[in-house]
Amino acid sequence: MHISRSVLFLLTLTFSCQTKSHQEAGNEKTGAAIQQDSASSLTKRPGPDAPRSAADRLVRALYFEHNVKENPLREKKDRSLIDQFFAKPTADLIWNDAQRGTGKINRAKINLLFNASDEAVKKIWVEPAAVGDTRAIVYVTFQQNGNPVELKVDLLQVSGRWRITDIIYPDGKQLTTLVE
Repeated sequence: MHISRSVLFLLTLTFSCQTKSHQEAGNEKTGAAIQQDSASSLTKRPGPDAPRSAADRLVRALYFEHNVKENPLREKKDRSLIDQFFAKPTADLIWNDAQRGTGKINRAKINLLFNASDEAVKKIWVEPAAVGDTRAIVYVTFQQNGNPVELKVDLLQVSGRWRITDIIYPDGKQLTTLVE
């Protein structure tokens, strides 16, 4: 009888360990599936009727409210507006470039929100964000000299808030490389 209790105990212990391993393996597969789903959701472009998110609202605020007045990409005196919209590494690049007397871009002539002159930009549309976990992509379309042009704004969720990490212009240039 003593032997059968020991055998029963060992069998129970063996099965419980195997079950836990199977559960952990299942969780890893689920985590990988979630990560894959979030990456694939960034490649799917939402339609114009898709619900709005905090990510595209941030981009809308930047392009509509701060384009003409208080454009953070033209700010040289107060960094707080830059930090309000951009992730820290990107904000550091923008601020450091603004503090240099001669940056790569003449910010008086070129609006880095579009990488074009203010006069050339008309009719701006900010589309709903494609959100995948802590990343988002927002497409901004505008008319430049009568032609439709589109740029892509990459965002990252940092401490529960969306921040812009880069802007990719139609010619393939990136904001982060222009202000390095």
